Amino acid sequence: MAARRGRRLVLVDQDTGVVIDQKPRVPHQFEGNGYTLQSTGSEVPLYKLGLTGAEWATLDWLREHGAASAAIRVTPETLSEEIDTNASTCKKALARLTKMALLLKPSPRAAAYQLTPLRYWEGAGSTHVTACKRLAPPRVAPDEKARARTADAKSARSKAGKAAEPATPIRRAAGETS
Repeated sequence: MAARRGRRLVLVDQDTGVVIDQKPRVPHQFEGNGYTLQSTGSEVPLYKLGLTGAEWATLDWLREHGAASAAIRVTPETLSEEIDTNASTCKKALARLTKMALLLKPSPRAAAYQLTPLRYWEGAGSTHVTACKRLAPPRVAPDEKARARTADAKSARSKAGKAAEPATPIRRAAGETS
């Protein structure tokens, strides 16, 4: 066994006899920033909140600019230029997302926002736990607009005569692709 430990194992191309270099080990992190969490479970699913296009774009822009791990400063004017809408629409989107607890504000007067760590997080698990304890974020809750859209969708389905069937996964035999 001692002689075996000293040997170096390599991959060799059997056709050419060339030694294939070992690939470097990839760290178990998302681009070096820990992991990315998009939570599901006891939270209200985002599709049930009746979010507008500007609200979806706001969430996406904030996540891409680091608001999943820390509060970032953004004004409605700056955001409107980035997501191609007007400042009043962005102001309404930020206000509604804050009201539903998808966004947190460190202080009422600050123009800074952070995505709720209960739903979005980028970083190590230990800092996620610390952030949840420090921020004590409330659970995401639908507002009147979301409840009205959900009720409208239910009534439209009942008028159409279709029962709300749960989604079922497609089951395929082993090796079947389509």
